[in-house]
Amino acid sequence: MLVRGLLFILFLTPALSVAEQTVEVENKAYWMCKSNKDVRTIRVHVGANGVCTTYYSKQGAEKSVGSGRNQESCANFLNNIKTNLEKSNWACRDISSTRITASAEEKPPQ
Repeated sequence: MLVRGLLFILFLTPALSVAEQTVEVENKAYWMCKSNKDVRTIRVHVGANGVCTTYYSKQGAEKSVGSGRNQESCANFLNNIKTNLEKSNWACRDISSTRITASAEEKPPQ
């Protein structure tokens, strides 16, 4: 009986560790823009230290395009990029309420 209980724990432990390897990424704002089959994203992340960072992704690469202590400045970075894309006939939509998860190995920006 003890051996069966230990085997159960051994088989259960890897399943628990897999479940713990994802983290939810919270973004202050998140927009997705599409043009034909191309997709770009713009998001604002606020770290635990209160510093916001605006990220812009295109062609699969995400880069920081601005940061600051004033969260309004990060919103302005996002809106400037979104406006430029929309002027070029990109269709943008707010996906801020969408739940985003990331691998725990890909630590979210601070």
